[in-house]
Order: sequence, then structure tokens, then C-alpha cells
Amino acid sequence: MSNSRDPNRTTLAYAIAAFVALGAALYSALGVSIGRRDTAAVAYVNGAPILDAEYARARDAMQSGLVRARTAEDNVRAMQILIDEELIVQEALRLDLGRDDRLVRKNLIQALIRSVTSLNPAAEPDEDALRTFYEAEKSLFSSPRLVTIDVARADGDSQSQGFVDALQGGASFEEARATFDLVHIPVAPRAPLGKVSDYLGGSARDAIAKMAQGEITGPIATGSGDLFIWLRKDEGGPLSFEQARDGVETELSRRRDEQALEKYVTRLRRNARIKIIIDPETDL
Repeated sequence: MSNSRDPNRTTLAYAIAAFVALGAALYSALGVSIGRRDTAAVAYVNGAPILDAEYARARDAMQSGLVRARTAEDNVRAMQILIDEELIVQEALRLDLGRDDRLVRKNLIQALIRSVTSLNPAAEPDEDALRTFYEAEKSLFSSPRLVTIDVARADGDSQSQGFVDALQGGASFEEARATFDLVHIPVAPRAPLGKVSDYLGGSARDAIAKMAQGEITGPIATGSGDLFIWLRKDEGGPLSFEQARDGVETELSRRRDEQALEKYVTRLRRNARIKIIIDPETDL
């Protein structure tokens, strides 16, 4: 038996994808809501109506981006597109492409998701809702943490103790390092905190994560000696609400759309007759 796909079915699948793309473009350009359609028919195709609202939107789309007035030819073209679209949809349903063609299935899913989220009745988030969401999810709205550090390594206990004593006596980090001849370990300025372990190891990175700017920490034991770290500059971290506001609004709206879709799918599951033949957890 041949496994090759019927070329007519493949051609039809791509045609359907093109019409779905056209529908998405109309939806985006005209800002319409799926499901709000006038009931008057302007044509019938094999008994299926082409509604006046669809025709009006198609005519408007033909005019989009043009400076001239809409012509009779534009109207004829818009009607022909809708008729062709209906013919293709009917043929796709006859061939059951929505069930067994991956391209068509994907576009159907995307179209339904657009429909559900466009009909989401949730109001636009107000300033208080945005601020509340920002405070709860502040870690999402952060720039990378960049640190500028000085690092010194002591090769023995006497060096470590001498360095600590010098700091406690009022010496600067550099003065104490030079006095007790600790090894200077170069680290690039404004290094991402996550990359510090490449220079110094995970223990040093974890210690820096808890430090405040200007603080000195150590000794941190490593295989090659004790490390002392001076956090000279700490950049990045959480953005202010004002800096992150656009991102906060986008993320909150996205989550509301996800919630609307989840409620919709939950209702579909609840009303569906589902029978699972295999146990997915043991089908390895």
C-alpha cells in the first residue's frame, strides 16, 4: 500500500491555511470579535449562507491600505473570495481534513484560541491590578544582575588571618591585600552573577548573591585557598513598576487569556464523552 499523501488533499490543506491566514489578517486589521455576526445572508453556497457582516468586512479589507475609493471590482472580488472560502471549507469538511491533516488541525486550534480569548469578558486591568501583579511577580520584571568585584586569594591560614585583622584595623581591601601579599584574581567588571561561578566557583557566586554593595565577605574556602570578595558595584535586579509597566500589562493580559482558555477547555472536557483505552502512565 502506498504511503504517499493524496496531492489533492495536500493542495486543499494549503489552500485552507491560506484562507485561515486571510481570516486572521481581517481580524487583526479590522479589530472585530469572532462570534458577533449579522444574520442577513448576501449569498448562499450549497445552501450555506454568506452573511452580510462577513461581506462587509471583506469589502473593507479590500480597501485597507489604499488611497482610492472602493470600486465595483473590489466588491466582486470580496464576494468571490468568500464564495471560494466557503467552497474550500465545505470540501475540507467532506474530506474530514480537520481530523487527519496536521496543518488544518493546527490552524483550527489557533482560530478557536483567538475566538475564545477575543470573547474574554475580563475588563482591562486597572492600575491597582497591575501594581498588585507586579508586586507578586517582581522577579519576572528584572534586568540581569551585574556585579563588579575585587577578589583576593590567601594561600594559608596566616595570610587569611592577617588580611582579616588588617580590614578590622581600618585598612582598605587593596591595602590589606598588598600588605599580606594575597593573590589578586581578575574578574571582568559588570560580570553577570550567574557567570561568576566560571571564575570563582559556585560557593563564591552564592555568597555574592547575599551581599550588599560595598560589603566584603570571606574567607570562602576553595581547593586553591581562601577567597575574599569585595562587592564594589551591584547593578540590575528588579525594575521599578514604572520601568516595567508595559511588560506587566502584557504578562497580566496573557495570563488572563490563558485562564479564559482553560475555563473553556474545562467546560469542553466536562461535557465530552472521553474514553481512554490505554494507560498513558504505563505506556512507556
